[in-house]
Amino acid sequence: MERLFSLGQSHILQNALPAISWVTLVATLVASYGTSYDAGYLPEGFPGISPNASCTAFTSNTSVALSLLLVFRTNSSYGRWDEARKMWGGLLNRSRDIMRQGATCFPDDQVEAKKALARWVVAFARALRIHFQPEVTIESELKNILTPAELEMLAKSQHRPVRAIHAISQIIQSVPMSSIHQQQMSLNLTFYHDVLGGCERLLRAPIPVSYTRHTARFLFAWLTLLPFALYPTIGWGVVPVCTGIAAVLCGIEEIGVQCEEPFGILPLDVICNRIQADVMATLKDDADTKTILSEAGLLHLAPSAAATAQVSSAAPSLPPPAAAPAINGNGNCAAYVSASTGRADGLQVSVKPGGQ
Repeated sequence: MERLFSLGQSHILQNALPAISWVTLVATLVASYGTSYDAGYLPEGFPGISPNASCTAFTSNTSVALSLLLVFRTNSSYGRWDEARKMWGGLLNRSRDIMRQGATCFPDDQVEAKKALARWVVAFARALRIHFQPEVTIESELKNILTPAELEMLAKSQHRPVRAIHAISQIIQSVPMSSIHQQQMSLNLTFYHDVLGGCERLLRAPIPVSYTRHTARFLFAWLTLLPFALYPTIGWGVVPVCTGIAAVLCGIEEIGVQCEEPFGILPLDVICNRIQADVMATLKDDADTKTILSEAGLLHLAPSAAATAQVSSAAPSLPPPAAAPAINGNGNCAAYVSASTGRADGLQVSVKPGGQ
């Protein structure tokens, strides 16, 4: 019931308002003309519009075709939106996984490498978001995440997401660990490339323009002729009936238009906030987790006190919103949970290649 009374606030209907207003105007003019003609107010020689077999035949015989066009248009657009949603949901999961692998597989003395990995995983997500939603700048998004030198390097890059992936790859290769673990982490980076390529494909290859234009033109002509077909049957009732039909059909068309470009409606900033909160939480909890498990006899070597202090002090980064939405594996917002906040000064460090 609440949604019914908030129809006036619907962005779908607001965007479709010009087309709905046109159909309402045509219906009003048709009803006024028909009433004047029936009452004899018009001079002789003016044609009557009741009955109008031509318009009735057109609307009745083409309604099925119009329905199929709208259904195919909406399904195609939703498929694009759903694909983008799943790719960003996969990005969230892989970001958690690559940070978990880094925290677990990097040696305990490679604290700086763990910090750098956390910084650049967050930087990739932010750079990818700006790549498709350029409403914000890379400097404002990452000024509290990357070091000044890293931020300058990323800002000058021709393709920032690719540069961020390359930086993560260099961090992984610089750390001494088994080749199996390096290969597993590289698979996550390959998924990063897949997400980047898939999103760029959706952005640069929209639904064919000829199809979308034909559907819009057909719908406009059908709604314009509809008042002529309905007036002989329902009289002045043609105005509210045609307005309602126009609102429904034009709303469906507008939904297809918006879903066709998924990056305009997906909450990418919310997903980036969730990635940042989870990555920093993994980095912060790594030393404590190893210490507790070592005391329980599950690990052979506990991290040193110095390493524990360094990792614990490095956890907070760019302060995310006080309540970051929890997102499931498909990229959907679920519940709101508290996110870690704090300064990122402890994260502004460099990686020493091959350090022991």
